[in-house]
Amino acid sequence: MNERQKLVNERWKKTREMGKMKYIGYYGIVAYGTIFLLFSLMMDTFFGDGITSSIIVEKIIIAVIGGVFFGVITWWINERRYQKYINPQ
Repeated sequence: MNERQKLVNERWKKTREMGKMKYIGYYGIVAYGTIFLLFSLMMDTFFGDGITSSIIVEKIIIAVIGGVFFGVITWWINERRYQKYINPQ
């Protein structure tokens, strides 16, 4: 295992202390969801038919659902990698 992988696993060790639900809420819904929401609204503004309140509500719902999926998947990937790090076989 190289130094970068060790650093990533040590950082995950600290990050996972926040717990799965908090991680999904922060990194999934807030971080990923906000980036998705802003980017998709920007795309609708420049390349779509504009922004309406129904489009904003639709994008928020998609951002929250997508954020949950993103958070769950990244938690699972990081946790699997970390378990291999602490239990090498």
